[in-house]
Amino acid sequence: MRVLVLGGTGFLGSRIVTRLTSRGHDVTILTRRSEAAEYFGSRGIETVVGDLMKPEAFIGNLSPQDCVVFVAMPLEFGRISKNKFAQIKERTTKFVSTALAIGKRLGCPTILTLGTAYSTKAGEVADESWPLFRTGLTKAGEEADVLIAKAKKDGQPLIIMLPGQIYGPGGQFLKMYEMMKNGRSGVFGRGDNHIPRVHVDDCAQAFVLAIEKQPVGESFIIADDTPCTTREFTERMAECMGLPKPRTVPIFMARIILGGLLLSIMQMDCVVTNEKAKRELGWELEYPSYQEGLKATIENLSEGTVLDQSVP
Repeated sequence: MRVLVLGGTGFLGSRIVTRLTSRGHDVTILTRRSEAAEYFGSRGIETVVGDLMKPEAFIGNLSPQDCVVFVAMPLEFGRISKNKFAQIKERTTKFVSTALAIGKRLGCPTILTLGTAYSTKAGEVADESWPLFRTGLTKAGEEADVLIAKAKKDGQPLIIMLPGQIYGPGGQFLKMYEMMKNGRSGVFGRGDNHIPRVHVDDCAQAFVLAIEKQPVGESFIIADDTPCTTREFTERMAECMGLPKPRTVPIFMARIILGGLLLSIMQMDCVVTNEKAKRELGWELEYPSYQEGLKATIENLSEGTVLDQSVP
C-alpha cells in the first residue's frame, strides 16, 4: 500500500512509519523541516516538505496514495494563556481541515486522530458510541469536530482513531520522567480519576492494522486493558524509578502551576473499553496494563536507551 503520514516524524508517527515500512508498504511523510526530509530520505522513505497550515504550497505535488494518516496535533505542556489557547484551536482546526482536504483530493480513506475525551461516572464504561466531552484544553477540537461531521455527511471515507494518553520512551513522557527524577512531580488532588493510557508501541500497531484493514466509517478507542487512576499511574512510575511515592499537590496549587485549561482535563474521569479495536482490527497488546508498560519504559530510560524515533 501507498500511505501518506501527516506527522510521521513525531513520537507516534515515526513508530507508525517504521512498522509500515517493515511490512513492505510504501510510505510518504509530510514534514515542515528540510533536515527531517533528509533524515528519512536517507532511509529510503519519500518525503514532502510542507506545512499543514499552508496546504496550497504542497497539496498539488502529492503523489497518489491508498491511505492518508493524520497524527499531527499541536501539543502543549504547562500553563496556557487565552491567546495561546486561541492559537492552538486555530492550528487544530486548520490541521484537520488540511488532512480532510488532502484525503478528498487523493480520493482515498483518511485516518484521523482525536482522543478519548469522554466523561464517565462511577460504574460507567465509554465505548465508541459515546459523544466526545470537550472541556478545558480539549475544547480546541470543537471546530474540528464540526468539519469532521460535515465530511462524514458528505460521504468522505474516514476512520477515527481515539487513543488514550500515549506514554513510552520519548515524546511528552520524557518531560514527566525528568520532572519526577528531579522531584518536581506529584499527584494533583486526590488523583482518583481515571485516564485511559496506551503504550506508544501498542498504539502504533493499532494504527497499522487500521491502515491495512481500512474499516471506513468506523471509530476505535485505542487504550490498554486496565483502567487506572492518576495516582496509580504516578505511583507506579515512581516505583519503577526506585523513588518514594510522589507528593500530593493541593488543587489550588495545581491550578497555579498548570492553569485551568490543562488541569480540567487532568481531572476528568474516563473509563473506556478497547473491545471493538481488538475484535475488528485484530489488535493484540504487548502491554495490556500500565504496570508492565511503565516497567519496560522506565527500564529503557534508566539504561539510557531512549527509543524515541522522532526527529529532534
